[in-house]
Amino acid sequence: MGKSFYASANAVFLRVSRYLAVSGFIVLAMMAIWILIDVCSGIFSWGLPGMVDWVEVLNVICIALPLSYVTLQGRHIGMTLIHEHLSGRGKHVLELAVLVGMFLYSALLAWRVSIEAWYSLKMWERNDVGMIVYWFPAKIGIAFGFIMMTLAVMIQFMGAVSKKREENRD
Repeated sequence: MGKSFYASANAVFLRVSRYLAVSGFIVLAMMAIWILIDVCSGIFSWGLPGMVDWVEVLNVICIALPLSYVTLQGRHIGMTLIHEHLSGRGKHVLELAVLVGMFLYSALLAWRVSIEAWYSLKMWERNDVGMIVYWFPAKIGIAFGFIMMTLAVMIQFMGAVSKKREENRD
């Protein structure tokens, strides 16, 4: 028998999310190298203009890209104290409630930040601090991160519902 839609979607989305997490790590490494260069330049009394602004942009990108991977791995904060005292049905209801809350939160942020990223891209929003620092890559990165997180929560919700259906069949 072929894979269910949930299993196929989860596998594809997990692969894409891994690539995004690796991309976030690469951006983190770039940021570390950039900071190292700036620290060394301070020793020799020549500085990089706009370094702090560029690090802010890279920081937002490296944090936003792995959001969907972390969400799919279920590494978000769990409520162990509450979860231990619930029945099987109570645990399932709590899981669904948490997923709905995460979906509403990430969807709202994705919507608002996507609008902000679009305007930032249209204006080529930047700051001139001795070097032109563009802000729209950070805004696009965070919008993309929250869009992917929203989709990841939707896939987790589908998995929770399909798991409950399978348990009810047995």
